[in-house]
Amino acid sequence: MKLALPTPRRRTCYSHSGLLALVVNLLLASASLVQAADTRIAFMSNRSNERNGEIYLMNSDGKRLRRLTKHPQYDAVPTWSPDGQKITFVSFRDEHRFQVGGMILAEIYMMNPDGTNPINLTQSPKRADGGSSWSPDGKQIAFTAGEHFKHHAGYRWNIWVMDADGSNPRKLTNHTAGDGNPDWSPDGKQIAFHSERNRDWEFDIQRKNLEIYVMNTDGTNFINLTNHPAEDRQPDWSPDGLQIAFSSNRDGNLDIYVMNADGTNPINLTNHPAVDKGPAWSPDGRQIAFHSERDRKDDDDKNVEIYVMNADGTNPINLTNHPAIDRGPSWEPAPTLKVSSKGKLATLWGGIKRSSTHRAK
Repeated sequence: MKLALPTPRRRTCYSHSGLLALVVNLLLASASLVQAADTRIAFMSNRSNERNGEIYLMNSDGKRLRRLTKHPQYDAVPTWSPDGQKITFVSFRDEHRFQVGGMILAEIYMMNPDGTNPINLTQSPKRADGGSSWSPDGKQIAFTAGEHFKHHAGYRWNIWVMDADGSNPRKLTNHTAGDGNPDWSPDGKQIAFHSERNRDWEFDIQRKNLEIYVMNTDGTNFINLTNHPAEDRQPDWSPDGLQIAFSSNRDGNLDIYVMNADGTNPINLTNHPAVDKGPAWSPDGRQIAFHSERDRKDDDDKNVEIYVMNADGTNPINLTNHPAIDRGPSWEPAPTLKVSSKGKLATLWGGIKRSSTHRAK
């Protein structure tokens, strides 16, 4: 007769370091899911007044729309700070600043993510200031600025940089052609921008040739990444720094493209007969937001929508679904998971340690 012996219970033993690694990985995984769900998109819309742009905020699925600015003058081009605590934007609200032909010059403002405490950072009566990009450490802001030509009703646009409080503005590029739309690399070492400096000024009357450049953050070592006779503009670095999304009309109309950070392997992601512009990567690098004219009913329809798609161009989804103009998406950075010796992780690890010691006895 066979005796049925009890099966011994298997006990899995983890070292203290193994348990800590397991806990950290679980926390990081759960934090990643929360961050993906919680990140928001800021954008400009004229839905409250067709003659006036305001800054709006929505969840990454298009829900919980709220208006951040409420001013009779135009506000546009929002950009999040790296810590998600501030938003810079371009505003024409300083009506006293008239220049050539009665044109009001824009300034760069900064506000809290709920729209409170707007502060004028540039306060430049002789410059027209444009879109901005924060350095990864949050200490500096690159921006586009135009200086008025003497005896000429035009502006010469260059890339500038200033401290995050608006102090110490200095010019990084100084070219007779137009440079604009700076975007700081995730490692903080380079700034991408688009430029007219390769345009044939004699024959390219319609100013179609724009190129994507990168330079060091001190304005040295210019490198042309695109080298194409079409219009390549609005570069946006991927969060890992390996790719750059941009807008280009090299296939006949403006589409969203992506290329390697060295300019190789450009790929058309949208490939749509309508205009697609203004790419913005999600903080996890899995999606790209952009604005599109594909929902226009006719040439007179001014409808522009914010879309989001997978990073490979699949599954484009309309987030705004409104007949107004919605453009210039800027994706909120994911909150950083902080691990401290005085935090909950240490408390949890201490509990694991004590429990393991108790069982060993």
